[in-house]
Amino acid sequence: MRVQHSMACDELPNNKPYWNYEDIGIFFLVLVLIGFVLRLLVRFHLLARSDLSNPSVLLQFLVIASLSLALYLVLKLRHHRPVLRPLGWIWPRPVYVLISLTAGPLLAVGVAFYLRYSHRSTPQIGLTDLLFLGLFLGPILEESFFRGCLLPLLAETTGSICSVILTALLFALLHQPADLVHWLSFTATGVAYGWIRTASGSTFASSVSHATYNIVVILLVAR
Repeated sequence: MRVQHSMACDELPNNKPYWNYEDIGIFFLVLVLIGFVLRLLVRFHLLARSDLSNPSVLLQFLVIASLSLALYLVLKLRHHRPVLRPLGWIWPRPVYVLISLTAGPLLAVGVAFYLRYSHRSTPQIGLTDLLFLGLFLGPILEESFFRGCLLPLLAETTGSICSVILTALLFALLHQPADLVHWLSFTATGVAYGWIRTASGSTFASSVSHATYNIVVILLVAR
């Protein structure tokens, strides 16, 4: 029994992050640098200005892939330790898989109902965008950073509840919400993802919830 208990504990990642706020700052510098490079490309007519406001799937893929790689390299090169498991990329217990698969669509239905009731809509999105950005790339990057990296770091200084709320607010801010409704929807979903990550110890769980939310809300609201 002791051996089994020990093995079960060894399968769980250490919740204490080895990274620090300096790593977060470096990642944000990379984010700013990528934005500067894109504007420089526009300045020299190598990229259309409209591509910044309505980027192609390829451009979004390149930006998201670059940021994902940057996050991995910042942690790997600065600390020379494993990255994926400490960020929470582990398979959660079955109950949290079920919660993740349920929470995303339920949140999406609530948001979609309000948007339709208030005669709002989201921009149309192609199948390729939906699959690559909404289902895979977007949730992987955002959950790796917000819930995998930032949340456990904030939890050490502010506590679990405050870290979930603060991470959700920053998550909403970086999505540049157009009005109060969008602020509330991004914050509410961010809180849900943060709770799932904290309860399950798995960024995979919050990513599943994030991905299913994206798909369902787009299918229900986009016209």
